[in-house]
Amino acid sequence: MNIFINNNEQRPRAGWRLLIQFIFMFLFVGFGIMGVQQLLADPLIIYTTIPQFLGIILSVWLAAKLLDKRSFFEYGINFNKQWSKDFFTGCLIAAISISTIFLIQWSLGWITIIEYGWEADLETPFLTGIISFFVAMLMVGFHEELLSRGYQLLNITEGLKYPAVGLNGALVMAILLTSSLFGFMHFFNPNASFISTFNIILAGIVLAIPYVLTGSLGLSVGLHFSWNFVMAGILGFPVSGKNIEFSILQIQQSGADFFTGGAFGPEAGILGLLGMTIMLGGSLVYIRQSRRELNIDQLFKKDYQQTTKSDEQTA
Repeated sequence: MNIFINNNEQRPRAGWRLLIQFIFMFLFVGFGIMGVQQLLADPLIIYTTIPQFLGIILSVWLAAKLLDKRSFFEYGINFNKQWSKDFFTGCLIAAISISTIFLIQWSLGWITIIEYGWEADLETPFLTGIISFFVAMLMVGFHEELLSRGYQLLNITEGLKYPAVGLNGALVMAILLTSSLFGFMHFFNPNASFISTFNIILAGIVLAIPYVLTGSLGLSVGLHFSWNFVMAGILGFPVSGKNIEFSILQIQQSGADFFTGGAFGPEAGILGLLGMTIMLGGSLVYIRQSRRELNIDQLFKKDYQQTTKSDEQTA
């Protein structure tokens, strides 16, 4: 067996596709961020998010065209009416989830609203800052889902599709691997801990399940974007260890970090697990009602069947 090329598919094997895409991404994002830092001294988050957004999209587009031999839009980003419906539903589910966490802490006296964002004395105008954060979180929700779920999950599933493993086994391992990488990417954030990393791994699983069941990233992108923006841009929590000064609510927290997540934000606390449970439950109810069955989408079955057949022919 050729360890580099699948001769029947006429493309590199999954591991090499993933590695080359990562190199593309590292170069594009790295040079992009360095260029922004050289040109701009403004601290707005959008200025460092744009090169990440463009770098990841460009790297996945090149990998799709040159390595995967598939359309860029096959990674769960068919922008149609159903995709939009999934996206806005994901936004609503995540907003309910994080708002529930806020209301629980507020009712227990663990949150005090000290002022509103437009009242704060900020170097950058509040409206400019909140719009910047909104757009940045929209981009983050899209490019992180395109990378972690759309590209990596699909390709790792293909790479693990051996008959002895089966489709279900390949998917489970792919979800665990991509979610673990997703959690590790946040390990070096400010105030991160092993608990926050573990919880973000679980969040990766929650975000992967809608993609596996629908073949679309609409719901996952909506969940990801809304969780981040509502948490930090509206309710004033830290997001993955980072405080956002442009939040509509400026809050002061108390209560045990074990429950609240402390300086990292709800993702590092027990209440964060409650939020993820609400997001997963809400997603499954929505998928069940809109698509009637909770089955693995044909996107994964099709690729699994095609690559399995190719391996059998090679053997």
